[in-house]
Formats: sequence, C-alpha cells, structure tokens
Amino acid sequence: MDAIYVGIDVSKDRLDVHMRPSGEAFAVGRDGKGLEDLVARLVACPPTLIGVEATG
Repeated sequence: MDAIYVGIDVSKDRLDVHMRPSGEAFAVGRDGKGLEDLVARLVACPPTLIGVEATG
C-alpha cells in the first residue's frame, strides 16, 4: 500500500485539503460541520502524514 500524504492550508473561513498520491483536492468549512466532514474523509483512508500550513 502506498503512503498517503495530506496537506491542509488554513484560512479564515475554510480548510483547503490536498491528498497525495491521488491528487484529490477539496475544501471544507472551518466550522463544526466542516471539521466533521474532514475527519470522516481522513478516517476512510488513514494518511501516513498530515501537514498543516497556517495562512497569514
């Protein structure tokens, strides 16, 4: 199985998420519902590493 890497760019209203090696990209709101959606998606394909970059 290939390692899965996730990069998350944090902005005021949303989180932009990019996954490798699949190239999948999506955004979630920076609120309770958005975080629940993000966790559900990450649990479905557990990443090897998650990197978070805060904007600003």
